Amino acid sequence: MSPELFAMIFVLVVFAGVFIVFMGLRQRSHHLEMLHRERMALIERGIVPGPEDGFAHGGHRPGTGRQGYSTRSMSLGIIVVAIGLGLMTIISVAGEAPETGIGVGGAIAIVGAAFIVNSLVNRGQSNPSPRTDDRPQG
Repeated sequence: MSPELFAMIFVLVVFAGVFIVFMGLRQRSHHLEMLHRERMALIERGIVPGPEDGFAHGGHRPGTGRQGYSTRSMSLGIIVVAIGLGLMTIISVAGEAPETGIGVGGAIAIVGAAFIVNSLVNRGQSNPSPRTDDRPQG
């Protein structure tokens, strides 16, 4: 296989990966928007959303503590790794300097890998307990 064909396939795979991540983020955004609209419709009808909707425990929702941080760190890590691999490819092919491309892009990809490892480490830790209502009863 020629180096040009290999580089083109690699670039295509990187762009496909970025596209898949983008579509996943778009789908999640659409899902969260639909949940928000559902909650707003319940509130407009005078129905108080239940605890499974995240309104119990003083506004603490499951997944907003360390789990939410872990998810954001994982997403950021994947994006940074993709940027590092893309930069590695561009410098290696366009600049005809594979050593430089691997050095610069690899360093950025390692930073992204650190974000991914950080998210995996934080995912294993337990979430802090939800807040309790400190108002006096009466």
